[in-house]
Amino acid sequence: MRERIIADIFVFCLFFWAPWQITAVAVIVFIILFENYLEGTVAALIADSFYSLPEISFWRGFGFFTLSSLLILYISSFAKSKIKIMALD
Repeated sequence: MRERIIADIFVFCLFFWAPWQITAVAVIVFIILFENYLEGTVAALIADSFYSLPEISFWRGFGFFTLSSLLILYISSFAKSKIKIMALD
């Protein structure tokens, strides 16, 4: 629990003082390290609201970071469940 709070504070600080690429990498790493790291998705939603442009393009439009973080969260939780099942066999 303590590590998760430290990670949240770290992502919050990165969000305001680091380029978005570094923040995105940190969120991806914490999504992989922690179980159900939904704070990363919230940070991605905030990043989308700050960095997105009102265009039709998907790559610059709203929701790119949020959808990416949800996809990574789903894939990592699926992979973790399969790894745990294989470890028990």
